[in-house]
Amino acid sequence: MALISIPINPLLDNNGNIVSLNDYSENPLKPTPLENADVARNEFGKEYKFNLSSSSKLEIAAIGGIENNYGSTIFIHDSIIYRLSRSQDSNSGNIIKGTWWGYGLRIKIAIKNTQFGVDVNWGGVSATTQLGYADAEFEIEGIGIANSDIFKLLPPPTDLNLDSYEDILTIGSTIRNYIGSADPEGVVYKPLRIEVDQSSILAIDPIQDDRHLIFTYQKVNQRRKLKNAQKEALEKGLNPNLIKKYYQDIFNIVDDDKKPSFSNRRDSKDWLDR
Repeated sequence: MALISIPINPLLDNNGNIVSLNDYSENPLKPTPLENADVARNEFGKEYKFNLSSSSKLEIAAIGGIENNYGSTIFIHDSIIYRLSRSQDSNSGNIIKGTWWGYGLRIKIAIKNTQFGVDVNWGGVSATTQLGYADAEFEIEGIGIANSDIFKLLPPPTDLNLDSYEDILTIGSTIRNYIGSADPEGVVYKPLRIEVDQSSILAIDPIQDDRHLIFTYQKVNQRRKLKNAQKEALEKGLNPNLIKKYYQDIFNIVDDDKKPSFSNRRDSKDWLDR
């Protein structure tokens, strides 16, 4: 069983359930108990990337959701002290196999309105926004840290630019120095990540899949070129890569600049009229 770790929103309800996953599962999901945790370790600079094109429903729910648009991406950067608690529950229905309890710094950058064809990575976030290819906001959270002097260093959510991006890195270094010692006074261990079987994140939303399929048949019926259909898909918050896959798999259209044939149009109309 291959386990992967997923960052979560650390908020728990009064019953100890993970709030961000309340709508994901019919049964409440709890982190594995802190008392099961091993010795403290540190991890500085772990980065994650989530978007609707490549991330699972579980991953998106765990971080508290993402804007329902395929031009949106969430980056998370963690610098933490943690203790890993592995589940002792043999119930196969319990998807949470472990929990990273800890405290530290979490940087969250939300990228929105990404231009079609632009693939944003962590290192290129600031440049991408400066060039006008996307919009971005960031927030920094000191999770489990009660020191008021540290919170004075944390800026509110704001627009991201080259200057503020450098400020993020400077603040990050300051807080990493603070949490580098052994459990400073006032820290509280919070659930920062969960460990799940890799198969748990492979679920596909059939409703989302149907939306893309219907959209594809509509565009073929209108004899839209693939590149134009992808652009329209992105504007509607759909995944342009999935539209391309359907164009290729269903209609054997691989050329971005080629219009669907009249035969393709007839087939798509027959499907839509069913």
